[in-house]
Amino acid sequence: MIRALIPDDLNALGFMLLAFAGVFLPILIIKAARRLGTGPLPISRPRFYRQTIIFQLFLAAIAAWTASTHGILAMPLPQWPLLSWSAAALMYVVTVLALKLRWASRSAASKQRLYDILPHNSAEMVPYVFICIVAGTAEEFVYRGVMTELAQRLIGIEIVTIIAISISFAAGHAMQGLRSTIGVFGIALWFHALVLLSQSLIPAMVVHFAYDLTAGMLIPRWFEAAVHEPPVAA
Repeated sequence: MIRALIPDDLNALGFMLLAFAGVFLPILIIKAARRLGTGPLPISRPRFYRQTIIFQLFLAAIAAWTASTHGILAMPLPQWPLLSWSAAALMYVVTVLALKLRWASRSAASKQRLYDILPHNSAEMVPYVFICIVAGTAEEFVYRGVMTELAQRLIGIEIVTIIAISISFAAGHAMQGLRSTIGVFGIALWFHALVLLSQSLIPAMVVHFAYDLTAGMLIPRWFEAAVHEPPVAA
C-alpha cells in the first residue's frame, strides 16, 4: 500500500485532486447520465473508449504528480503473496458469479445500457482491452492509492475514508445505470479490503482488469442470446 514519507499534510494539489476526482467529476457524470436517460450513447463505442482512455491516463498523471509532491511511494509487491493472490482469485470468482446471478433480475433499461457501452464485435474488443488495462491500473492507483491516502490525512478514520472514496468511485460509474453504480460501490469496498490485506495495489489492479474484461465478453453475449430467444408459446 502507498504510504507517505513526510508529515501528514496536504498541499494545494492534493486538495485539488480530491475536489476534482472525488466531488466535481462524479457530479458531472451523474448529470450526464441523467441527461442521457435510457437513450443510446451519443457517440460511437470506439470513440467512447478512446476518450475514456485518454481521460483516465490524464487523471492518473495528475495523481502521480500529486503523489510525488506528497512523498508517496507507490507499487510495492504484496507482503503476503500466497494469501494476497488467493484472496484476489476468490474476489474475481465471486464478482463474476454475482454478475451472472444478478443479470436476470436487471431491468431491460439496465441491460440495454450495459450492452450499449460494451463491445459488440472483435474490432471493438481491441480498444476495449486497452480500456480494461488502463482502468484496472489507473483507477486503482488514483482511487485506492493516492486519493485514499490523501483523504485519510483529512478524515483520519479509515473506514469513513474507505466509504467516502467508494461512494465517489461508484458515482463515477453512473453512466452504467443506478443498479450497476450500487454494485460498483460494493466492488469498491472489496478492492479496498484487498489492498489492505495485501498492502499493495497490484492484486486489485489485476482483479479489476480481469473483471472488466470478463464482463465485456460475457454481457453482450447474454444480451444478444436473450434478444434472439424464440418467444414462449402461450
